[in-house]
Amino acid sequence: MKFKKRTALYLLFLILVVITILVGLLYFIQLRTNRENAYRSSTLLIDQLKSVINTNDDKVRSLTASLKDDYVTRAKAVSYIIDKDPTVEKQITELAWLTNLFSIDEIHLFDTKGNLYSGTKPNYYNENLNSSERFGAFKKMLTEKNFTMCQSVSDDTGTSMQMMYAVCWNDAHTHMVMVGVEPMRLLNELATSQMDAVIKEIPAYEGIEILIANDDNNKVVGATTADNIDRSLSDFNLSITGDEKINHVYNQVANVLGSDCYCSLARYDKYKIVIAQNCSIVNQNIPVPLVLVSIYMVFAAIVIVLIVRRMTKRVLKEHNNANSDAMTSFANRRAYENDIKRYAEGNYEPTLVFVSLDLNGLKRTNDSLGHEAGDRLIIGAAACIRQCFGNYGELYRVGGDEFVALIFADLDRLTMIKMDFAEELEKWSEENDMILSISYGIVRAAEDPSMKFEEIAKLADDRMYKNKDEYYQKMNLAR
Repeated sequence: MKFKKRTALYLLFLILVVITILVGLLYFIQLRTNRENAYRSSTLLIDQLKSVINTNDDKVRSLTASLKDDYVTRAKAVSYIIDKDPTVEKQITELAWLTNLFSIDEIHLFDTKGNLYSGTKPNYYNENLNSSERFGAFKKMLTEKNFTMCQSVSDDTGTSMQMMYAVCWNDAHTHMVMVGVEPMRLLNELATSQMDAVIKEIPAYEGIEILIANDDNNKVVGATTADNIDRSLSDFNLSITGDEKINHVYNQVANVLGSDCYCSLARYDKYKIVIAQNCSIVNQNIPVPLVLVSIYMVFAAIVIVLIVRRMTKRVLKEHNNANSDAMTSFANRRAYENDIKRYAEGNYEPTLVFVSLDLNGLKRTNDSLGHEAGDRLIIGAAACIRQCFGNYGELYRVGGDEFVALIFADLDRLTMIKMDFAEELEKWSEENDMILSISYGIVRAAEDPSMKFEEIAKLADDRMYKNKDEYYQKMNLAR
């Protein structure tokens, strides 16, 4: 019974430890999953912000495309007038008049070899498309005479102005006409939009702070919380090395204004974009699934324990049926023969005691009182043997009225066991109005350490039979 209780307590403790470990593991898995989901959603928000920022660029590109078409048309118009009146070709004043007429800033004329031979800027004369740093982007026009080109806004290498140049061939393909324009309206459109307006395009979510800062000085120019504008990103404990790659998202945990946050940072265009999600809000859903999982695991553990217990009982029952005696619950002869194999090589302690026991007068009782009375004697004998020898070793019923006890006891303990055994036999006889007598032979391994186990067993049988003969002689009974 003590063993069963210890086993049950050990099993219960083991289950609780396993459940605790699994719940802890699930907690960290859920924590990691939430963090990864937070970073994933931050990446999506960053992409949305990029899209909003790109909207301004799309407007600029659309404007640039319309301006390019317009400036090519103006270049063609200048070419048409020069073809109609070739005298204009080398008259700077006339060319200057055309700049006013078509609202352009410069006119340049190139021959078929790419030499700039005329225009409103004499200081550019003799530049060649093949070698000019200023106009080199148009040198492929020398071979593409059926195409036009318009350059995007670029810094003029000779001035501080930003210019757009458009080029076309005249109809006879004898020269190229280039017009240059300083696109003030376009430059005004290129000015950076207010980032607070950009952030307003993004839906607001609980626990999320969006920060957009200038890439050069980390100054916040747009934020979900207006009070954060004009602050530096360093105020938010963000780890920024300055080596961050463009369009790469960097994730980190930072204490943003007193709250631990999952932060994602990305450089894009002229900005640094930061998405900070409050950790406590991100992880507020963890306790509920953990409780449900814990309940499920406890329930599953109970079911498993019940199944194991049922299966164990079945296995033990089958094992007991194969290795135990049904009448006395002692181990049977089969179990005895299996167990004594461990002693075959003399592997036993000096305190080993072999007790051979045999019930006296069983046949006479069966013949005179019936087999039911004989069974009562066998059961009574087993009860007395168990009471006296059971706490010290193993008990076996090896025959109809034959028993063996393999116990471990020193000489003093063995003397007490023998006295108790005699008292138990007498007590049972008085209580059941039947004489219960058992002959036995006892051999201690310590008597002769050189004896083999089979010799010990034979000697115990010899002593038992000697004791039985003495009993029958004393009772004047025939065997």
